[in-house]
Amino acid sequence: MAQMIPLFLAEEETSSSMARQRVFRDLNDPLDCYDDVELVRRFRFSRVSISKITELLANYLNFTERSYAASPHLQVCVALQFFASGTFQIICGDGINVSQASASRYIRDVSLGLQAIYHQFVSLPAGLKRVEVKNKFYEIAHFPGVVGLVDGTHIRIQRPSENEADYINRHFYHSINVQAICQPDGMFSDVLARFPGSVHDSRIWKISGVGMHVENTFSIGEHILGDSGYMMRPYLLTPYRQPISTPQFNYNYAHKRTRVIVEQTFGRWKRRFHCLHGELRMSPDKVCSIIVACAVLHNIAILWKQPLLEDEVSDDSYPDDVLDFEETVGHLASKHYRDQFSIHNFSN
Repeated sequence: MAQMIPLFLAEEETSSSMARQRVFRDLNDPLDCYDDVELVRRFRFSRVSISKITELLANYLNFTERSYAASPHLQVCVALQFFASGTFQIICGDGINVSQASASRYIRDVSLGLQAIYHQFVSLPAGLKRVEVKNKFYEIAHFPGVVGLVDGTHIRIQRPSENEADYINRHFYHSINVQAICQPDGMFSDVLARFPGSVHDSRIWKISGVGMHVENTFSIGEHILGDSGYMMRPYLLTPYRQPISTPQFNYNYAHKRTRVIVEQTFGRWKRRFHCLHGELRMSPDKVCSIIVACAVLHNIAILWKQPLLEDEVSDDSYPDDVLDFEETVGHLASKHYRDQFSIHNFSN
C-alpha cells in the first residue's frame, strides 16, 4: 500500500499539469467585476467613459509603478463612487482595498483634475453655438434672445470650523450657495461655487466674473433669464411681480416655461451625483472643489450620452427672497426696456 502512494501522487501531478490554467479576474477592479449597466448605476459612467475620463486626468493623478497608489482608473472609480453615492469615504475605499486616507486623497486629486479641465467642458456659447442655443430656447415658449438661465442652489455642508455664521442660509442650515447658468439641453455654461450660504443670489451675480462678462459683451436683444431675486437689467430679464396687461401675463408665462429648465437641471445634477443632495462632511474649500468637479462631470455625461437610471429627484432649493430694487434709477430704466420688450414680443 505504501508503494502505491507515490504512484498516485505522480499521476495526480501529471493530470494537474495537463489541466487548463485558470484565469482569475481582479476582484478589486470594478471594470472587471461589473457590466456597463452596473457601472453606470454605481459610478454614473460606462466602462468606455471611465477610461476616457482617466485619460483626461492622467496628468493630474499621482501614480508610479513603484508607488503603493492605486492605478489611475481605480482612483477615478473611487472618486466617481463618492460623487455618485455621497457615502463615507472609507466605504468607497473598501471597494478596492485602500484606506480612508487614500480614498480621500484620490477624491481630492480627481476633483482638482476636473477643475483644471473645466473650460474644456463648461463655457458660455459663442458664435454659431450661441445662435443655436437661442433658437432652442425660443422653441420652448417663444421667448426671443435667450442665451442662458441663471439661478442659485444650496449645497449642504457640515458646520465649518471658521466663520460659521457666514454659512448659515435663510433656511437655517450651513451651505455653499452655487450660482449656475444652463443651456436648453441642461448643460452648464458657467458654475460658480465659492460663496457661503448667507450670500444672496443677486450679490453673487453682481460681483461674479460671468455677470461682468455678460454686461460688457452681450448684444442688444440677448438675455439671461433669472428669477425675481435678481436685479432686472436689459441683459438679465426677471418676471413681473404683479402683471397687469396681456403682454405682461404672456411674458411671465413664457419666462416661467423657459426658466424652469434651470430648476430641472439642478434636480438632474443632484440626482446623478447624490453627494450634492445630502451633506458634504468636508471643509468649504474641498466642498467647492467637489461641486465644480461634479458640474464638469455633469456636462461630460450629457455630451457622452450617459443615462440616468433612478427616478428623478427634484431640486431641494427654495425660491430666493424678493429684493426691493424699485428705487434704483438703473432698475427703472430696465423696467422700461422690459415693458417695451413684452409689448413687442408678447402682445398676441
